[in-house]
Amino acid sequence: MTQLKLQNRVVLEFDVNNGDFWVVNNDLLPFPLRDAIIDTRTDNSRHAFILDYKMVMDYLHNRSLSIHRSNAKAILNALKIAQASDDTTVTKMMILCKGLSASDDYWLSNSPNEQWENINVRDNPLHETLAQLSLYGHSPLTITGHIRTPELTGQGAYAKAWFREPDGLYLYKASSENNKESEIEVEVSNILDYTNVPHVNYSFVNKEGKRCCRCKNMATEHHGLVTAMDVMLWCKHTEQSFDRLVLEQDAENYYKTLIVDYLVSNSDRHIQNWGFYMNNQTGNLICLHPLFDHNNAFDKADMEKDDGGESMMMQGHSKREAAIYAKKRCHIAIRYIPDTMFINKEHKESFMDRVKELGLINSLHV
Repeated sequence: MTQLKLQNRVVLEFDVNNGDFWVVNNDLLPFPLRDAIIDTRTDNSRHAFILDYKMVMDYLHNRSLSIHRSNAKAILNALKIAQASDDTTVTKMMILCKGLSASDDYWLSNSPNEQWENINVRDNPLHETLAQLSLYGHSPLTITGHIRTPELTGQGAYAKAWFREPDGLYLYKASSENNKESEIEVEVSNILDYTNVPHVNYSFVNKEGKRCCRCKNMATEHHGLVTAMDVMLWCKHTEQSFDRLVLEQDAENYYKTLIVDYLVSNSDRHIQNWGFYMNNQTGNLICLHPLFDHNNAFDKADMEKDDGGESMMMQGHSKREAAIYAKKRCHIAIRYIPDTMFINKEHKESFMDRVKELGLINSLHV
């Protein structure tokens, strides 16, 4: 049986080959599986097996490296893993890297002797070769030793990799060819420094000749990250209102996000680009985590639309409608932002025009 653990606590045992599932701690299961897995050691119905198998595999698929991410094929080739996304390939990939992630403390174990302290990516050596393959698409080194890496569980489409610095793990992310996503990521971070909106701080870094943006890992020993998508899945199979849960958890920062997305013309606030902090001891949600991943902000098409385009967080409404609604329900403050924080005149004018439109100009002060 493979064990799914949260740090050193077993939360689920499963064998996808024969359909055995044993829930050890439902309250600590990942949210997509919580309150959904039927213990097949007490209920051996065929329906339960099919339901549970699909849910577990969906969880592993959503956790695994996407074949569409930049440099993913180079990673898979080096590991001699098929460039495919079938259940067998995904399971092999997750077992190989033990499902380790930099975003949370869940992992897969096949041995009762393995301890979280000896394998977690916060405190143990990262796999340098896989990090180089992930960021650059090539490496002069060969793959040897244990595969202890978060590179096989990273989401998104851009070339990125985790590197250790004296004060912790940092994610380095590169732009796509001939584009300026990294510059925009840092630009939005700099702008948000002049607001009261919690956000991840990005800075520029030159990594072996490759210009990237970088940010410090948000996850800690005590707090893991849960995507909005995962919580939405939990709400669906427990028949809860996701919208109500979000407002109960952190209405203030939810509304601030709606305003920010309109101001910076963010076109990429999908349900894996925002989410929650989870208490690693209790499994409870705490609040929304800080905003991150703005490299698709100042989208030209959205800047040209008077309504800012469709809101991804408030379905059926434009970004402008969502921001106007949100402004009445939170306190957002913006200090005077120097011109040097903007990449160009177009970005500054678009941002300031929307600040004035929302009546936020009164919060600006030197």
